Amino acid sequence: MLQDIQLYFETNSFLAHGYCMTWRTDLIALHAFSDLVIFVSYFIIPTALLYLHYKRSDLVRSRIIFLFSAFILACGLTHLIGLITLWNPVYGFEGMVKAATAVVSGLTAFASWMLMPAALKLPSAQTLKLKNDALGLSIAEQRRANAELETIKAELESRIQERTRELQGKAEALERMNASLSQYAHFASHDLQEPLRKIVSFSELAIEQDTTGDAEQKLYLEKINSSARRARTLVRSILHHAEIDQHMIDIQDLSLKAETEATLENLELAIKERQGTITTDIADIVVRADPSLVAQALQNIIGNAIKYTPADRTPRIAITASRTEGGVAYTIQDNGMGFDPALKERIFLPFARLHSGSGVDGTGMGLAIVVKALGHLGWRIAVDTVETEGTRFVITIPEDQIVSVDASGG
Repeated sequence: MLQDIQLYFETNSFLAHGYCMTWRTDLIALHAFSDLVIFVSYFIIPTALLYLHYKRSDLVRSRIIFLFSAFILACGLTHLIGLITLWNPVYGFEGMVKAATAVVSGLTAFASWMLMPAALKLPSAQTLKLKNDALGLSIAEQRRANAELETIKAELESRIQERTRELQGKAEALERMNASLSQYAHFASHDLQEPLRKIVSFSELAIEQDTTGDAEQKLYLEKINSSARRARTLVRSILHHAEIDQHMIDIQDLSLKAETEATLENLELAIKERQGTITTDIADIVVRADPSLVAQALQNIIGNAIKYTPADRTPRIAITASRTEGGVAYTIQDNGMGFDPALKERIFLPFARLHSGSGVDGTGMGLAIVVKALGHLGWRIAVDTVETEGTRFVITIPEDQIVSVDASGG
């Protein structure tokens, strides 16, 4: 077996190709030069293919590139062996190289036809040009649409800015109007107090000094006195409502528990008079707020809860304050008259009286004062009610105004 293989590499039995050409210099040079150039070219071509694949591996699969490179390089080797056999008769080795080249050539030929369906599906240069032109038109159309959108956007921004300026102007005008109305209400209410005080005083004096014994005259005087007292109370409420707008906010750290206790102390006489029961469950919560505005809000709500409890019912009021996800919920629940839930929005309007025929004396300004005071604090208020059974007010204090919370102090 080894001897058979060695036979392919022995050269003693053969003559070099140069003998066949009688060692003519011109023929030897022609064959030698041609084989050398072909070999060098066949070496450079696969090198270029591999370099292209290295830079653009997305063009052709790597095994195809390697196969074609091997085929071209094998063909180049046959010419190199042909160059050698001009002087050295290595025909056995040349045959083995040609056999290897034949195998690679066959595989390459087979792969070429396998690539044919995919190659035929590749678009032609004309098709690519048409698609490129269509893409160019699409891009141009997209740019035109974008330009139109930019124009529309600029126009909208201009309109928004103009509308914003208009709204700002109207808001400033409304603010000036509200300030003027508040100032007018303040001065008007202040100036009305003195004549109303005189009417109340003189009507009381007239009742005391009446010696005529005329029952009808006494009734008229009492009605004048009663009406003047109601008017004086209403004027004071309007004055309080107007004064909130001119109030200089004084933010301090306040304990909700302490503020509640102070309010209940101020209402102590009214609570005792009605024999009311008030329970509190308030966590030790400290907030940043104005004490005057907080006192006005709490006193009006709790005072109303006592006032608007029917005469045949003992007032029971539950006050709680606890931490929530959005801040603090301060709740005042009573067992008073309640009102129609459909009127929930009206109850906070100035002069809104939902129990005018109940015999309860009021001006309808209390909750309006509450809303305005809480508005200046940045707090919100909501109400739930069941007519004839009671009302619940919930004041929401925002998270950013909370200083500290100690739930164990409730």
